[in-house]
Amino acid sequence: MKNIHRGRLAILLTSGITTFLFVRLYANSDKPTASYDPIVEETPSQNNTKYILLYTSYFDFINWDHSKKTKGPDFFRSTKCPVTDCVITSQPDLLPSIDSFDALVFNAAERWPQPIPPLRSPSQLYVAAILESPAHTTHVLEKDGDFFNLTMTYRLDSDVPWSYGQLAEINGAVVGPSERALWLKSGFRNYANQTLLGLVRNKTKMAAQYVSHCGAISGRDKLVKEIQKSVQVDVFGNCGPMRCPLGSPRCSRMLTDEYRFYFAFENSLCRDYVTEKLFNAMDNYIIPVVFGGVDYSKFVPPHSVIDVQQFGTVEELVNRLKFLADNPEEYVKYFWWKEHYRVVRNLPFCELCRVLHGSGGKSRYYEDIRTWWYEDACQVKAKIEF
Repeated sequence: MKNIHRGRLAILLTSGITTFLFVRLYANSDKPTASYDPIVEETPSQNNTKYILLYTSYFDFINWDHSKKTKGPDFFRSTKCPVTDCVITSQPDLLPSIDSFDALVFNAAERWPQPIPPLRSPSQLYVAAILESPAHTTHVLEKDGDFFNLTMTYRLDSDVPWSYGQLAEINGAVVGPSERALWLKSGFRNYANQTLLGLVRNKTKMAAQYVSHCGAISGRDKLVKEIQKSVQVDVFGNCGPMRCPLGSPRCSRMLTDEYRFYFAFENSLCRDYVTEKLFNAMDNYIIPVVFGGVDYSKFVPPHSVIDVQQFGTVEELVNRLKFLADNPEEYVKYFWWKEHYRVVRNLPFCELCRVLHGSGGKSRYYEDIRTWWYEDACQVKAKIEF
C-alpha cells in the first residue's frame, strides 16, 4: 500500500529576504535523494495551463512516445482528454526555469544519466513513470524516499494508471483494466456467429508466439517447450526460427486467418503486469493464451482468454486447447465480447493532466517508494507445473 504523507517544506527566513529559498545542489544523481528539499518560493501562475516536463528520456526515446518535442492543448483536445489545458514537452528551456514546470516526469525504470534538478518549487510534482516490471527496474529506488509525489505505472493502484491497452464499451467508457471492472457476465454462453465460424474452420495452425526477450525469469521459454511436445507452437522473433514484423498488416492477417491461439506469455509474473502481447492478440480474431501473475478478470471480460495459471499441469492446458481446436462452435464463443467491447489505447498523459488540475498545489510524497514497488509484487514460481 502507498505510504504517503504530507511533504515537509523547509523555509528559511533571512533578514529582509523572503523571496527565495536556498538548498544544497547535487552534483549527480547517484547521491541519495531522501534529503532533497523543495527550495524555490512559488510565484503565482498567470494562467491555468499546466506544464509537464519529460525530464528524462524513456530509454532511447527523448520525446517518449510523442512525435514532437512539445505538444499543447490542441494535442489533448485531439485525443479527447477530459481536461486539455496542459503542455507536455521534453525541452527544459521552454520555461524560464526548471522550477516553473508543474510536473517533472522521470523514467524510474532505468538509471538517469543526468543529475537531479537543482531547483524545485513547493507545489511541483515529481512523477515516477515505470512500464517495466520490478524484475527489470534498474533505477535505484532506495535513494528516492520523499522524492516522488505521483506514480504513473501499469499497476492499478498507481496515481496515474499507465497500461499497455484498455477495453472500452463499443460506444462508451473504458471498463478495464480496473480493480473493479464491471463486465457483462454471461454473454458467451449462447453465443454463435456463422461468419466467424467459417473463419475459424479455415484456420490450419495451432499456436503462435512473438518473443524478443529470451530466457525470461517467468520461465515462459521452458513452458513453451513443454507445450510443443504435444502441439505445434510457432515462435516468431529473437527467440524462435520464424520471422514476421509484429504489428504489420500481414502478421495481423496471419494471426486471424491461420492460427487458433496466440501465446501472450509475460517475462515476469508480477501483479498487474500485462503487456501489449495481450491487447495485440485481442485486436485480432485469435484466442489469447495468457501467462502472468495477474488476475485477468480485472483486464478482460470473462471467457475471452485462456489463463495458463488456471491449469494444474501442461497436460490439462493442452487438452483444453485441443478441445477448442476440435470444436469450432465452442472456440467462437471466445469472441462474444467483441460485440460489446473494443480495444483502445491508454493515454496516461490525459490522466496526468487531469490530476495536475485537481491537485490544488498540495505536495505529498512517497516516503518509501521502493517498498511500494517491490513488496509482494511478483511470483517466484508459477502455479502451473512444468
